[in-house]
Amino acid sequence: MGIPVTVDGGPNQPIATNNSTGVAFTDLAAGSHSVALSGVAANCTVSSANPQTVTVPAGGTATAPFTVSCAATTGTLTATTSTTGSSLDPDGYTVTVDGGPNQPIATNNSTGVTFTGLADGSHSVALSGVAANCTVSSANPQTVTVPSGGTATAPFTVSCAATTGTLTATTSTTGSSLDPDGYTVTVDGGPNQPIATNNSTGVAFTDLAAGSHSVALSGVAANCTVSSANPQTVTVPAGGTATVASR
Repeated sequence: MGIPVTVDGGPNQPIATNNSTGVAFTDLAAGSHSVALSGVAANCTVSSANPQTVTVPAGGTATAPFTVSCAATTGTLTATTSTTGSSLDPDGYTVTVDGGPNQPIATNNSTGVTFTGLADGSHSVALSGVAANCTVSSANPQTVTVPSGGTATAPFTVSCAATTGTLTATTSTTGSSLDPDGYTVTVDGGPNQPIATNNSTGVAFTDLAAGSHSVALSGVAANCTVSSANPQTVTVPAGGTATVASR
């Protein structure tokens, strides 16, 4: 559409923001005339005189050059994440600005993901898709002011608690004619591990979900009896270790 330009307050003509050839007003009386540029956007400033007085020569052409400078009206927002603890969310999170389309973001992303072309001013940034064992310790959503032509940052801090633990099975065998090849131990009917007839340090099953698990000792020789419960139920704490002893 261009910017309106007028001579002596008469009818205007549109002129493009960059027009080196100009627009012409013809059949003007020789002498002084006032030329004004109007309709300039709020983010733009006419740095030359406006209006400006131009002397039109008889039979000739005068030029009224206008210089305009415009500041950016949009900016960029970068969201970052920092996650501590254990059992971090493997698929990361999603981040949105003003409820718009989301972008995926990793659990630890110091360079961040960027939203461009945002109007300058306040924007609401939200992190979602956070696992149940994780907590966003920074404000969520948070309000960030995007500067014209600049970049604002929305840093999210997340802490995660462990969701798995370890189970250690030990054995203590008394009597005579002990089983020479030891035993096997299983958790929840899964793959077994061999364990010696007397193993006070035990064998470990790692990355078990926190909660109750069934532990069974098998491969016991006919002349031996398991005097402890078999199988026995053990509660594995999140981030900790449970021990089950077979005798």
